[in-house]
Amino acid sequence: MQAPPRAPNPAPRSVRRALPGSIAAGASDLSVAFEGLANPTRLLIVESLATIPEMRVSELAELCMVSQPRMSWHLRILRRAEIIRTRRDGREVFCRLDRDAIAQHLRAFVRLVSARADSTSDALAQSLQPVSEGIS
Repeated sequence: MQAPPRAPNPAPRSVRRALPGSIAAGASDLSVAFEGLANPTRLLIVESLATIPEMRVSELAELCMVSQPRMSWHLRILRRAEIIRTRRDGREVFCRLDRDAIAQHLRAFVRLVSARADSTSDALAQSLQPVSEGIS
């Protein structure tokens, strides 16, 4: 019996990474920080760490109902995004929010938004000048 003919291979698709290649651009790249927060599990991790100074990785995995390897993956993304910091004590790994880095990301975001808002409002104000203004 012959095997049915195979369909031609589709064009290769680009694989979307959890964090884009921009991670090499450094911590000042806001897309990395926001990408780190773009997941419900990671938001739950941040929310949990906001209420206490530190938490064990095993406790976070249990709280979020994910496996230890999956939790490590989420934490790696959050570390690269400079949202959390980790420390090892023997076999235990503890996580805490990197509040200083988060504050820097927030300031950078506010600067970005306010700079755009200022230029937009200036352009809008100029466009709203009465037509008769400047005519003698």
